[in-house]
Amino acid sequence: VSYLCLQAYDEITGSRDFIRANFPKDLFFVGSPAYNNNGSIVLGTAEGGTKITLYNLNTLDPRNVDALNSSYFKTIHHEFGHILNQTKPYPTDFAEISGPDYVQDQCFEIYKTTESALQKGFISPYASKADSEDFVELIALYVNRSAEEWEEMLTTAGDTGRPKIEAKFEIVSNYMKSTWNIDLNELREIVLRRAEEAPNLDFDSLDDEDTDSPENSGTNE
Repeated sequence: VSYLCLQAYDEITGSRDFIRANFPKDLFFVGSPAYNNNGSIVLGTAEGGTKITLYNLNTLDPRNVDALNSSYFKTIHHEFGHILNQTKPYPTDFAEISGPDYVQDQCFEIYKTTESALQKGFISPYASKADSEDFVELIALYVNRSAEEWEEMLTTAGDTGRPKIEAKFEIVSNYMKSTWNIDLNELREIVLRRAEEAPNLDFDSLDDEDTDSPENSGTNE
């Protein structure tokens, strides 16, 4: 969490101040999965900007970075995105792009595959739940995908879905830059670089000297 998430924001902002001011002070880890009423797995939740909860930690493999990104770190970027836009709202015209297409809790019933969601203009099935979920899914998926992977998703979205996703992402990107001074392209480069480095980290010993050094800054003291 510190290396792939908190320190990524420290690096792009140049200090710990952004994380200290905005990131929840509590991270709550649960060993077992949690489930929605429709049977889908809950990867994480954010509560009032004060706590992020991650589930299913019993299956965590710290060296399987792809699994970590899909199950945990995408979730943290997603939930942190909620906290940021609850603090400073995004433009209302974002919701107008997909307007009546949001389906609330039926998102996984209507969009059983990522491909079907993309072709409707949503970056993931969960993004179709509500405009607030759509907004943060765009952040979370963008920073965890290479340029080639992102282009592949847009190609899959086709002539109908791609323009909607691109229009929404433009609003997301401008919001992050103008409101929080964070360039999502730069953040993606940092996140992906750290993901490549993560399997070589020492997971058996983590002391104060390691976490407080400039290159490892980001612990939420």
